Parts: sequence; C-alpha cells; structure tokens
Amino acid sequence: MAREVDIIGYLPTTLHEIKEIIATATVEKPVLEALWQEIENTLNNQFVITINETGASRYEKMLKLNVPATDSIETRKFRILTRYQEQAPYTYRVLKQLLDSLLGEGQYELKRDVAAKTLSVKIELTVKGMFDAVVVMLERITPQNMALTVQLRYNQHSTLKRYTHAQLAAFTHQQLREEVMQ
Repeated sequence: MAREVDIIGYLPTTLHEIKEIIATATVEKPVLEALWQEIENTLNNQFVITINETGASRYEKMLKLNVPATDSIETRKFRILTRYQEQAPYTYRVLKQLLDSLLGEGQYELKRDVAAKTLSVKIELTVKGMFDAVVVMLERITPQNMALTVQLRYNQHSTLKRYTHAQLAAFTHQQLREEVMQ
C-alpha cells in the first residue's frame, strides 16, 4: 500500500486553519497518493515475485510468452519464473532442484531410464494449474534424444480409502479421479 500523504502536516501550524490551504491540500492529496502508488508499483514490477498485471504483461512481452486471458497472476508469475530458469545443460540433480523450487518437494514424481532414453514426470493434482507451463519448460530443457512423458498424478485408492462409499457416491468418476480431495 502506498504512503498516505499529509500535506498539512508539512506546513507551519499557523497555516493549518486557512481554508484555501486546506482546500489545496485536499485536492492535491489524491494526486500525490496516486503518484506514490505508481512509484511503489514500478519498484515492485522489477521483481517477478512482486509483479502486478502490468508488470506481468511486460515480462510476457519480453519473453514472448502466449498467455491465456483466464490465467491468474500467480500462474503468470510461475510461467515467467519457469522461463527464467531455463539454462541448459541440465543434469538430473539440477532438474530435481529446479522442479523442487518451482513445484515444491513431493509435488511430483520424476523417473528416468537412461538405457531406454526416457524421462517421466508425474505432477500432483495440487499443482494442476501449472501443468502446461511445466510441460513447455521440460520440452525446452530436456535432451531431444530422450522421450518425455508428463502426466498428472491422479487420486489413488490410498487417498480415497478414508472416505465411505456413501461420501464418494456424491462425486462423478472424473471428479474422484481429477479433483483434489480434502
């Protein structure tokens, strides 16, 4: 939140009661507060973590990212961060660290088979909104001679077994499979 401007506070106390000074200060206050807000926004838009809509649009234009209009600001920030994280060549350990930093530890399952030249990533349902950005990033950084498979890790019996059959009957098969169960 930007600073609250108190113009009268800067003036000598003898001027605090003059109607013209009070009227001028009242008119100037919203303009100065808007200026402070723009200064704060400009500073915040220098860092991806604190950007707003304007800053996100600027980064997306610089990085040539195509963004659906329905994306939230958090998804847009994530997409920008993934693009900045792409610096080849990657080792398996660096790839794990990258996925840990972007998705969180335990939010994915990573398997590689060097002999078969395959890389498989299963992403938890809790980070489903970031799926497309992860796929694009992995396609850009994995070696071209490896087959890449990226999937969502759907709900499994171990997740659903704590519910009764009557509770689960309220959901469709697709909801049971693809929705995060609380």
